[in-house]
Amino acid sequence: MRRLTLLTLLVLTCATAPAFGQGSLLSYKLKPAVQKGQGYPQILLETQSDFRKIDVVCDRDGTEVTMSAGATKAGKTLTFDLKQPDGEFRYDCEARGFYGTGADEFFDLPMRFSAFLGGALSINIPRDTIDKAGQNLKATSDRVVSKVQVKVYSPDGLVHDAETEMDDNEPGDELWIDWEGPADVLRLDITLFDKWGFYVFEQIFPWSLEIPHDDVHFDTGSHAVTESELPKVVKAYKDVDAIVVRYSKFVEVQLFVGGYTDTVGDRSSNQGLSERRARSIAQAFRDRGFKGKIYYQGFGENGLKIATDDGVDEILNRRAVYLLASKKPGTSPSMPTGNWKPL
Repeated sequence: MRRLTLLTLLVLTCATAPAFGQGSLLSYKLKPAVQKGQGYPQILLETQSDFRKIDVVCDRDGTEVTMSAGATKAGKTLTFDLKQPDGEFRYDCEARGFYGTGADEFFDLPMRFSAFLGGALSINIPRDTIDKAGQNLKATSDRVVSKVQVKVYSPDGLVHDAETEMDDNEPGDELWIDWEGPADVLRLDITLFDKWGFYVFEQIFPWSLEIPHDDVHFDTGSHAVTESELPKVVKAYKDVDAIVVRYSKFVEVQLFVGGYTDTVGDRSSNQGLSERRARSIAQAFRDRGFKGKIYYQGFGENGLKIATDDGVDEILNRRAVYLLASKKPGTSPSMPTGNWKPL
């Protein structure tokens, strides 16, 4: 297990710099890494003289590879595709430029390098490993990671921006990534780089905020928000709007309204009633001016705040939850299903 502590902010540089061979008649540079489906790694030979023929002979981890080009004028660039299988390979090559009429009139240029062909870099960050209090998380990738970047946003903006280089990990290793800053984290931007310069980025929104409020009381069997109960929604909307104004500079703020009932009546009817009531409250927020995405869901008798037997008129179970988040909440004992419907 590799534990990273990201404390310093470094300037990003090119992940792979071109390699140049030295010679008076031929020089070369490389395109050493290519994502699968976007071509092949390449050798680019640059001529400083006329040649009647150029051969490139390589040993690729024990396999001989030969490529040739015909007559070439000075000042030209010749491109040779390294049509290799997926993966990383070591090349030991020699480019021979024949410039005269005799077989021994040539200039040779040795080239030694590694080249890579493969899929996009992967990243996996289990959400249950994100520890906001401890300020760390766990990530894995399918390739060796050479560099990690993490940016942390709180309601006050960017509070941590750090990058560290890696030199001791294997594909699939657990990489523990730490950060510094306040505990109130709205957004984590995580970027992993491999040694070829490929990178993968993931944005995480590890926050949700339940808005305290006075519950709307509905008439028996009704889902209409009455005029006498509307001020409760108006008051809650003001609290919601204050959060939206502060947070929306850095994250998308969505509203989730969940409705619950007590155990009086049959379970199926209570389920439908709680959903209609949740939708009515959600619509009241929309009517007040909430411009973001709104979702609603009825939980019926599931997720009771006060556990009771069937048929018990418990006012604390006739409630609603107003939750702000950037992503749909996961299931929990109080929210046992994830069937959020857009308003």
